[in-house]
Amino acid sequence: MPIPFAPGAVRAFLIDEPKILDLVPAERITTRELPDEITGPCITLRGPGNVGTDPMLRRPMVQVDVWTPKIEILGGTTDPEEISWNVAALAGELLGRARTVRFRDSAWSGRWVDGPITMVDNTRGNNFPLFRAACRVELKMRTLSA
Repeated sequence: MPIPFAPGAVRAFLIDEPKILDLVPAERITTRELPDEITGPCITLRGPGNVGTDPMLRRPMVQVDVWTPKIEILGGTTDPEEISWNVAALAGELLGRARTVRFRDSAWSGRWVDGPITMVDNTRGNNFPLFRAACRVELKMRTLSA
């Protein structure tokens, strides 16, 4: 049986967390690409690798990237870099404390590995910087008996 899709497991967990949804709407938490129009914080989830030498150990790593537009788009008074940091730190904390979370035919527990790490992404142009904070978590996944 293949390793369950860990980014999907993390997405399912985060869209069920009221503390996260207070900061980022569920439709802006994705395992795919960023939307074309970004008016508030977004989260992308990626699987950068599997921990250990044996892929059947089922310890996939998931990277949580939080992206926030410049304050002129975002509004308010909180620095967008700080918003990204806060959301990434909260996601890492919640995922790192998660225990026996069911996802499809598996269950997982989390461990915070590192982050938040901050950076500015200018790939959309210098007039549209995205303030990014990333954290990584390791999931220990196990298949549930049928």
